[in-house]
Amino acid sequence: GSSRCSGRVEIFHNNIWGTITDFNWDLNDAEVVCRQLNCGSALQAPQSAYFGPGTGPIWLGSVTCSGNESSLTECQHPEWGNSYYYYNNYYYSYSNNGHYSDAGVICSGPIRLTGSGSTRCSGRVEVYHNNSWGTICDDGWDLNDAEVVCRLLNCGSALEVPPSAHF
Repeated sequence: GSSRCSGRVEIFHNNIWGTITDFNWDLNDAEVVCRQLNCGSALQAPQSAYFGPGTGPIWLGSVTCSGNESSLTECQHPEWGNSYYYYNNYYYSYSNNGHYSDAGVICSGPIRLTGSGSTRCSGRVEVYHNNSWGTICDDGWDLNDAEVVCRLLNCGSALEVPPSAHF
């Protein structure tokens, strides 16, 4: 990826780096990875080795996260390194596609929207700096500043800038 908050998802297990296959890979799964990496919110969950095929074992597949887990290992998944999954009354092998089905993430980076009544594209702006999340003072904050945040979060154009800790 173009930053530390986007790329092929790899996981360290048994002292070996391996990949995750994209079967059932979705935005909820990517959200957990982004949270685990302190990279804000998930914008996309690319599939089909979008960031290039990995190497080593395919550690996980059929990962099913609600999106609220703090770690990918808390999500439902078959056994580590299990190369088969059951779908529509058939067994399929992850290794059939090799690493051409590796999962990826594109996260917003060190910026997020939170607070009461927030959605993916509205809320209190927080930035990650020196290993912690913090807010931005709204003195001088205007629609141009909000436009940058909306662009970074892939949320279209800024519509308004609610004052006084609205969220």
